[in-house]
Amino acid sequence: MAKGKIFRYYRLLSQEDRGTFDRWLKANAVVGLILVAGLVAMALAGSNAKSPRDAVVAGGAKASHVVTTGLAGQ
Repeated sequence: MAKGKIFRYYRLLSQEDRGTFDRWLKANAVVGLILVAGLVAMALAGSNAKSPRDAVVAGGAKASHVVTTGLAGQ
């Protein structure tokens, strides 16, 4: 559709059809906001995740062993 035709078509809709379209549009906006909130939450959770080196140290390995194996792996 060309620019401006969408608004013209919307004006030609009956009052009932406009209401139905508005409810559909609001429902899609809510679903989109929920998905965006989930993506942001996953991004924040991922940014707080520990690196593999931190996990090894927390698991009880000696720091010197982690440093030498970490450098060898690069």
